[in-house]
Amino acid sequence: MSKTCSPEEIEKKRLLALERRKQAQLKTQNITPRNNFTHQQLKPNTNVIKQYKQNNRFSPIESRNFFKSSSITGKCYMISNDRFALETSSFIPAIIETFKTVPSRLYDPKSRIWNFHINDYENLMQKLIRHELKISITRIPETVLQVFKRNLKFDIQTSEPDLSKIDKTLIDTLMPFQQDGLCYGISKNGRCIIADDMGLGKTIQALGIAYYFKASWPLLIVVPSSVRFQWSEAIYEFLPSIPAQYIHHFANTKDYIGDEKITIISYDLLSRAVDTLQKHIYGFVILDESHLLKSNKTVRFQAAQRICAQAHHVVLLTGTPALSRPIELYSQINLIIPRFMKYEEYGIRYCAGQKTAFGWDFTGFSNMQELQLLLKMTCMIRRLKADVLNQLPSKIRQVIILDPALIKAGTKEMKKKFEQMQKTTTDFDKHNAMLQYYYESSIARLKAVSEYVKDLFEKKRKCLLYAHHQNILDAICDVAESMNIQYIRIDGKTTSEQRKYQIDKFQEHDDYLAAVLSITAANAGITLTAAHLVVFTELFWNPGILCQAEDRVHRIGQNDNVIIQYLVAKDTADDYMWPLIKKKMDILNAVGLNQDFSINDVNTTMQKETGQQNLNSFVTISSPKKQSDKKQKDCSTTEDISTSTCIDEFKELLEIDGEYFDSCDWDDVM
Repeated sequence: MSKTCSPEEIEKKRLLALERRKQAQLKTQNITPRNNFTHQQLKPNTNVIKQYKQNNRFSPIESRNFFKSSSITGKCYMISNDRFALETSSFIPAIIETFKTVPSRLYDPKSRIWNFHINDYENLMQKLIRHELKISITRIPETVLQVFKRNLKFDIQTSEPDLSKIDKTLIDTLMPFQQDGLCYGISKNGRCIIADDMGLGKTIQALGIAYYFKASWPLLIVVPSSVRFQWSEAIYEFLPSIPAQYIHHFANTKDYIGDEKITIISYDLLSRAVDTLQKHIYGFVILDESHLLKSNKTVRFQAAQRICAQAHHVVLLTGTPALSRPIELYSQINLIIPRFMKYEEYGIRYCAGQKTAFGWDFTGFSNMQELQLLLKMTCMIRRLKADVLNQLPSKIRQVIILDPALIKAGTKEMKKKFEQMQKTTTDFDKHNAMLQYYYESSIARLKAVSEYVKDLFEKKRKCLLYAHHQNILDAICDVAESMNIQYIRIDGKTTSEQRKYQIDKFQEHDDYLAAVLSITAANAGITLTAAHLVVFTELFWNPGILCQAEDRVHRIGQNDNVIIQYLVAKDTADDYMWPLIKKKMDILNAVGLNQDFSINDVNTTMQKETGQQNLNSFVTISSPKKQSDKKQKDCSTTEDISTSTCIDEFKELLEIDGEYFDSCDWDDVM
């Protein structure tokens, strides 16, 4: 039952409410209450007064109370080799006054961020810890901080290494930037990652570093199987002082290792013969295309780690050190500097690590400027063509919109596969559905691609023609044969010996107009500078692979402008792959691993002369903004399905490429 209050109790409560209101008004004006009337009136009810005093609320309008109630946060990160920035969540005058007490303080009016010399780091942190506002600071990891502090102590002008001990033929061949890379590797005691852009001569730099530390040989060179013979030829060419009998190609798991000074082996064989190789200690190890070791969970990486643990010097070579995500750098760095950072520490700091119910999620990116500085300081050197080879012809990229009339996008199978993608729930099913839709898209574009290639052959232009699916490769070859066009073909079934023969034929004979190439089997380790036109008849979702394929032509030895053409088909998987490629490239560019790849400023034309079309209009087919206007459409409709809908769902499917697609044997798919 509810209690009934007497008139006297009601009056006391009314007076108490009035008193609370009056005191709140007085406090906002910083006036001390002087009226004792209500205290006398409420004196008999002491319990009510005590409760009121304990729960008395402060005014949020009062400035001193406002900052106390706010959550003030800040984060520190390196912005140069000797300076760090401290970024706060809001403008706090009291904190700014503390900043002004630091002698090395600088303020950037554009970014509105304060920065300081690294020598003042600990002093500033102590001041903020003792500050009355209790600001919460995300500090620079101690391991990272010590790297930058050590660099300050040894950041003095060192003498150039004596390169006279290296074979003169190699030294005379080096371009200035390549000599800088060689000196960098020597300064790091032969433990570094040469991550130069494709075509800038990483092989010759690695061989120079290895020869400088020749006393530590035998030398082990681990490479993709397709480029084994290119490495032995490079040794013959640039290091003629090394006898041919010193070089051994490790052929199979039963192969015998003798007194050879140099052993060349593929990654696959390394995984199967690691026990044999580990007994034969190698003092110097070169790992070509090291991005193949991006996952520390693979057998390939674990085998390489066992071999590198015994080596005094380890050099990694890659034009795409992180194909999709910064976390992929960690395993490669760990081969160079085994105690670089803990995996979780690296993931939290540089991959925007998030703790989920299934463990840590390190698929993001954060503190990219600091990571770029850290890598350059510890183990990685990277130069782009634009930075070091002004004389190298620039690329001209073009997007060719295939004739919609020749694209069979509305077939029953296309609709069926598109519907299946929308209904799948598990990652495994999404993976399979996506592959099926990607394959059906290749069938839909067959006629359009064939017509475009036919027009190309009629102009007698020497070119590279890339495709992913076997049916596209076969169709291109059929067109060439029907027109009596001489061509070479390299796919997953081409052996190393056949590959070299085909490459030489294309490079040396003008009558061979076309190189028909698999995107996954012929994107690295070959030079085809006899052509200056590259045509991608299909897209591929990994931008690093596309860049590598482009640079089979755009590399040292090319004396003409290079034209790169991408054939895209509307209402197919292409609608979603361009935005995905752009997103991945933005991430890599943020960490300084620029791929010189952009789809924002390319020329876009139609296959038929039906007028020009800007690429931006094509990309907006897949943009979330455009999609928001179509949300009322039912994605599960079986009639008149357009692949311009349900975009977000398909983009999510493509995001799983790192986990699922690496396990695919692409050369045997479809």
